[in-house]
Amino acid sequence: MSQAAQYAPAGPDQPAARPRRTRLLIVPVAIALLLVAIPCVTYAFANNQLSQAQTSEAHGAYSQALSQYATAQSVAGNPVSRILLGDLADRAKAGTAETHFVWGAQLTQQGKFANSETQLRAAINSGIADWAVRGNAGLADLFHAWGKSLVASNQFQAGIDKYRQVAAVDPTGNLTASTNAGLAAAYGGFAQWYLQQPVDYPNALIWYENLVKEFPDSQDAKLAKASSLPQTLYNAGVAFVQQMRFQQARDAMTELVQTYPATTWATQGNAALQANQPLTGQLILSDQNPTPVANRLVRIASHWKIVRAHTYDDSGGHIYQTTTDAKGNFSVPGGIPPGPKYLITWWDPTRSTFVTTFVNDSLPVNLITVNPLEPAHTTVATS
Repeated sequence: MSQAAQYAPAGPDQPAARPRRTRLLIVPVAIALLLVAIPCVTYAFANNQLSQAQTSEAHGAYSQALSQYATAQSVAGNPVSRILLGDLADRAKAGTAETHFVWGAQLTQQGKFANSETQLRAAINSGIADWAVRGNAGLADLFHAWGKSLVASNQFQAGIDKYRQVAAVDPTGNLTASTNAGLAAAYGGFAQWYLQQPVDYPNALIWYENLVKEFPDSQDAKLAKASSLPQTLYNAGVAFVQQMRFQQARDAMTELVQTYPATTWATQGNAALQANQPLTGQLILSDQNPTPVANRLVRIASHWKIVRAHTYDDSGGHIYQTTTDAKGNFSVPGGIPPGPKYLITWWDPTRSTFVTTFVNDSLPVNLITVNPLEPAHTTVATS
């Protein structure tokens, strides 16, 4: 006989059993672990790059070291990582500056000056004060060595330019004495270079005079003043005459005579300053009528005086006399000594005497000054 099912009273459904709370904790813990792991991995990677960079630098692999320092700095120095890895980023930055400096110093020693300058300027611009100071010192050494090398290969102007850059990066003046000595040697060498074939005395003179002006106490200046400079002054004066640079010729000869009077070159210079100069001219009727006056006696007096209105006396000095040709031209054979205000007169056949024209009662028109080392020319109008 069957049994009836047990009665269960009707009522609300019973709640299902809740899952364990452990599952709910898995996600936050995983996130926390991830947040801890990322900096650790980043630090490990950046630190590894830093260590490799230091090893590369120690072995002279500077380009590789810079690349590795840059990687470490980019990883540790970005705005997010820097909060935790700032010290690592700073060490990478300092390592970069050091590598630029050490590499630059080595390139200087190897004579690779342009590449060295690039590296040293990178150290200067690193933003680290200590390496900026060291970089400037290295740059001073670089320019000094570069200048010396260029001068040794007869590239004097380029070498002088490099020597002159030293002072700007050597504020303490550590290299002042050696740089000045190098410049003095470069000036003297440049002057001597101009004395080789083809000889260029004017340019040699420029560098000798720069030498004794800027570095008067240098050994190079003393040697130049003892021999080379006086000789160059004389020969430059002669060259200036040939180039029709007469005032420069007079300046050179005058400096020679006044500054180096005891030298044989000064004796020659003094003779040159006093030497007769060619005097040429043309005798014409007037400024308005430039018809030449032919076959007329002309004389030039070194001394003259006014005795009364429109009357002169040219006795008591030297008289140089010549005759015009068919075109009215005249010249004085052998020239005349340099001097001021020579009086030029001509023969007037109607009055049977030498005459001249006057600006006023006491000032003749036809006066000419003969300068040292310079030919003189004049046009003389008879009315």
